[in-house]
This record gives sequence, structure tokens and C-alpha cells, in this order.
Amino acid sequence: MLILLLAMALLVAALGTMGWLGEQRWEQRYNEALLQGQRIAWDKLQNESLERQDALARRLLEDPAFRNPQAPGAAQRIDTLLANAVRQAPGLRIDIVAPGGGLVSTTEPGFDPQPLAEYGWVKAAMSTAAGGVRGLSQVAPREYAWVVVHGFEGGALAVGQDVSRRLPELAAYLGGEMFLVNMRGKETLGTQPGALSATGAVVPVRSPQAIILSTPTQGDGNGAGKAALQLISQPVLNPDNRVVGALVWMQDVSAQHRSDQFFNIAAAGGALLFAVLIVMGLAAYMQHAMEPLTRSVGVLKALASGATDASLDDGEEEAEDESGAIARGVVAIRSELLNLETLRQERIRTRHQQERLIRDQLRSLAESLDPTSRDEILAALGSRGEAPAAQATPPAQSSASADTLPHSSPNQLAELAGILGRMSGLVSTQQSRLLKLLRELQAAVQTQAMLASLQQELEIARQMQLSILPRSAPDVGEVDIAATMIPAKEVGGDFYDYFPIDDEHLAVVVADVSGKGVPAAFFMAISRTLLKSNALFLRVPGATIAALNDQLCAENDQMMFVTVFYGVLHLRSGRLTYVNAGHNPPVWLQGGKARYFERGANMALAVMEGQDYIEGEIVLSPGETLLLYTDGVTEANNQEGTLFGEPALLAAMEAVAADPVHKGHAGGVPQRVVQAVRAFEAGAAQADDITVVAITYQGARS
Repeated sequence: MLILLLAMALLVAALGTMGWLGEQRWEQRYNEALLQGQRIAWDKLQNESLERQDALARRLLEDPAFRNPQAPGAAQRIDTLLANAVRQAPGLRIDIVAPGGGLVSTTEPGFDPQPLAEYGWVKAAMSTAAGGVRGLSQVAPREYAWVVVHGFEGGALAVGQDVSRRLPELAAYLGGEMFLVNMRGKETLGTQPGALSATGAVVPVRSPQAIILSTPTQGDGNGAGKAALQLISQPVLNPDNRVVGALVWMQDVSAQHRSDQFFNIAAAGGALLFAVLIVMGLAAYMQHAMEPLTRSVGVLKALASGATDASLDDGEEEAEDESGAIARGVVAIRSELLNLETLRQERIRTRHQQERLIRDQLRSLAESLDPTSRDEILAALGSRGEAPAAQATPPAQSSASADTLPHSSPNQLAELAGILGRMSGLVSTQQSRLLKLLRELQAAVQTQAMLASLQQELEIARQMQLSILPRSAPDVGEVDIAATMIPAKEVGGDFYDYFPIDDEHLAVVVADVSGKGVPAAFFMAISRTLLKSNALFLRVPGATIAALNDQLCAENDQMMFVTVFYGVLHLRSGRLTYVNAGHNPPVWLQGGKARYFERGANMALAVMEGQDYIEGEIVLSPGETLLLYTDGVTEANNQEGTLFGEPALLAAMEAVAADPVHKGHAGGVPQRVVQAVRAFEAGAAQADDITVVAITYQGARS
């Protein structure tokens, strides 16, 4: 029944998904048609306006006053021409722009108007022989105009048409309201000012989009009634093919939206009602079909409990359907159980005969043992009475037989086998002891040899691991560096390094590989080698760590990972650029106070390929100290299981700052930190590798 219900649910889900996908596909096509219609209407309106402006500009430039602007009376003639042209076309504006982009003359009233044409357009128009520059321009924060720019000998003529004058034509052609929004998605002008802003919609400026908004109807303050508004927007370009805003077409589709919702609800309700009816029919049919099976299951349970007299009703096994086949199977099982019970009783009688025979043979063998052992075996053989021979039991009394004979025979055989084993043990006990002692001695010698060899190999590995760490501080006077590393085992997964990248930059790294022992040490060596090679080549911490992460992910079959703090110090300025890839934040000792770096959001290395790592930056002043460490410091624990913790590390560093011996120097700082950890552990075993690196900036050297 559950399988049928699941299949029905999957079928309904599949049909619903197919219907939803089909609806989404048709909606996408409809939106694409709306966008295309809007684009065609806009291009037509824009081209018509630009053609008129272009014709006007050419007609004006044909006047002799533009051919010789320096002639007497030419300026007055040009002003007259421009004024007449503007009076004949409302919303028209004409500018004369100097070659350098400055505004020479304009028909736009007001104080200090902005030129219609940008400097690049003027330059392009003056250098273009076959026509000028034309397109849409944002003249002011809330003003757009179509602009045509033509060059002439003394500069350029720019003719602009206010877009808001012609937006109603576009709205009347398409139906609805038209708006222009700026690059921030805010409404600048439209056929119904403020209507788009009132919707609160975020209009994408750089990509076309068609969406439907649900807004409260007018006069409905509580928002019970909803109106559906469709917004179709696409970017508009200036003559440089740069996006300067978006054209938005808003229309009321409330009736269509309500019709679609009603259809969807009706379709979903019909499908649900159909599914409920099918489930109810299936439930009734299954209940009727399962009644014979229920009786068969009851007989099977009775047979399983040993009641072989249980049986089905007369005639049930003669049915021709599946219930009859099951009933015939139950009858066959009952018959086989009766035969099995008879066979079991026969085997019990045979086992008792074998027990008596074996017991007699053991008594005979016991006579050949020494007196003490013979008395012990004979006492064991006489401690149990022989089980009587099993009698034939009718099938109807099988339950009573199962409570008597079957439980004794297996135990009797087990006791006789135990006595036989004891006899064999008494004969060969001493010999077995000697052989066992010799084998243990041989195994101990082999184990001792293997242990010595393994300890020697681990010591070699430890020396090799320590040999790849820096043996001395870098030969630079701007910094003082001291470091120490204490593995939790013979070899560990921590490492540190510092090396010059060039004459002015010093790289410092502390890392911790997951786990301990030999696998972590091998992964540590690989990570250190790859890091140094990437650092000398890429130089930038972020790129270096990203490249190292990709390299470690490529061959990381053991799924190990490593946390890293990697920084590059500019020796002259004290600027430290760093990347913290999942590592403990360093401690900054500044003015006698210790504080932690901000915790970064970077992931540990060798976890996921293609990660970008965010860099951080601080500036060290002379005398300030950085402490880099691994979690073996903060996660050290004492006998009670309490962790050392980050506050204790800050306290230890402030104690170092208060000690005049360590003031302004890194020497001895790692040892002081390790001493604080050891004092806290109070003899507890070291839980993890401990690595501490102290860096004191001494200031730029002359």
C-alpha cells in the first residue's frame, strides 16, 4: 500500500512538475515577445526623433553663418537661427560646443547648463566626414535627451530632444506607463511620475527583465486587495554604447493574473481530489484482498510456536487466486514440520547411543593414565548420569518431547568432548608449556629487533624533519626572529620557515598539518616545499596560498588538510601582508599589551580546489613583536583535562613584555611561552605538536 501511495505521489509530482515547467517556458517566451516589442517601439521612436534632429542640424549647418563664424554678424545670425528652430519644436535644445568641449552658446535657459555633447562626441563629430554622433544622453540627473552632434569648422552643433516629451507616444503605442530610470535603478522621468517609485521595485539597469509585482490596490489601506503590475525593463545606451539607464514599461495585468491563479488552484484541487479517490479505492480493495492472507499468517505464527495442530479453514487451499496458492503453501509447511519432528526424535535416540559408547571408551583410556589423572577423569565421567535412550514420540506430543530429550543430548556430547580434551591436555601439558615458552621467547626477540629498527628509523626521520627547518635567523637587521618546535611524537606535522623573497621582503610561515606522526610529517614536507617554490615565484600571499591549495588538493588521496599563516614583511616600512588559512590568529605585542589578530574567513588548505584567499595587512612599529604558534599551545591540557586557552597565552605574552630582558627582542620568547605551557600541564602528556615563532621588528636600517 505504501509503495502504491508513493508511486501515486511521484506521478502527481511528475505531472505537476511538467505542467510548471511548461508554464515557465511559455511565460519566458511571452516575456521575450514583450521585450522585443518594447525594444522595437523604442528604437522606432528614437530613430524618428534622431532623424528629425539630424535633418535640422544639417539644415542649420548649411547657413553661411556656420561656414564663417568669425564674419561680422555671424553670431547674431546663428542665435536667431537657433531661437527660431527651438520655437518650432517644443522640448528641443540646441548647443554650440567649442572644439575643447566647452559650451559656446545654448538655447537652454538657466544658470550654467551642462553641454548636451561630451568632449569625446565633439571630437568624433569633427573628425567624421560622413555624418555626426547620435544617441541617448543623460543631460541632467532627472533629464534624458536624444542628441545629434555635427562638427563644423569652429566646433560642433548639438541638437537635443527631451525624451519626456515623447514618452507618452510610446506609452500610447504599447499600452501602460513608460519610465526611464538612472544607473542606480531610481525613477528619473515617466508618463506617470512617482508611480514606479511607489511600487518599491528594484529595476536591473544592465540586463533585460520582465517581472510581475503584487501591490495593494488603491484605496485599500490594509492591503487586502492586490493588484498585479508587470514591469518590462531593458538597458538604454548612449552614443559610446555605454548603459546610461533603463527603459521600464509598466502595465496592469491584475485580471490576467487572477485568472491564472484561479486556473492553477482549480487544477491542483482536481488533481488532489482524483488522487484521494484512487487512494480510497485502493485501500478498500487491499482490505478485501488481504483477509485470506491474514488467516494464513495466523496459522504460520502458530506453527512457528510449535502448535502443529493449527490449520486453515476447509476449502481455502482450493481457491484459484493468490490466497489459494498461499494456503497450499501453508499446508505443505505444516506437513514438512511434522516430518521434521519425527526425524528429530530419531536423531536424539541415535545421539544417546553414541554418548554411551564414547563414555565407555573414555573409561578404558583413563586406566592408562597416572593415578592422580585417572581418578580425576573417572570422577568427571561419573559426575553425570547417562541420559536414557529416547523413546519414540508421536507427532502430536512433539512439544512435550522438546522439553525433555532435546536439551540433554547436546550438553552430554559437549561434556564428553571436554573430558576428552582434558585427557589430552594432561598427557601433553608439560610439552605444550615448553613449546609455548620457546615460541614466546623467539617472538620477544623478533619484536625487540623490530622495535629497535623502527626506533632507529623514526630517529632518522626526526633528524631529517628538523634539518629542513631554518637553522639560524635570517641575515637582515630589520627583524629579530626566534623559533622552537617540539613534536608530540618522534615526528610531527607542524612546520615553520622564514626566508627572504628579495632585498626588501621577508616571508614568514607557520603551519599545522592534520594528525600527527609519519603521515603528517610527509604531508608537512610536501607543503613546505611547494609553499616556498610558489612564494619565490608569485610573491603575493593571496596568490601563493591559492596556488598551494590547488596543488595540495590534486594529490590528496589521504584527505589530509593543513592550516597556514603566511605573511610577507616589508623590511623598510614594517608592513606585513598576510593570509590566515584556517590557522590560529597570531598575537601582536604592542606597547606592553597583547592582542590577537582578527579571525579570518579563509578555509584550510587541501579541502577544496579553486578557493580565493583574502589578504590582511598590519604595520609594525619598531620594538613590536608578533607571536606565531600552532594549536598545540592553546589546546595543551593539564591532568584535569582543562585547556591552556587563548587568555592564558595573552597573559604569558604580557609577562614577556614586562620582562626587561626580552623587551625589544625575540630571543627567548618562544622558550618563555613553552615554559608557561609546561607549568600549566603539570606533568600531563603533550597532546599535540608545539611550534612557536617570535618576530620583533627593529625598524628600517640605513
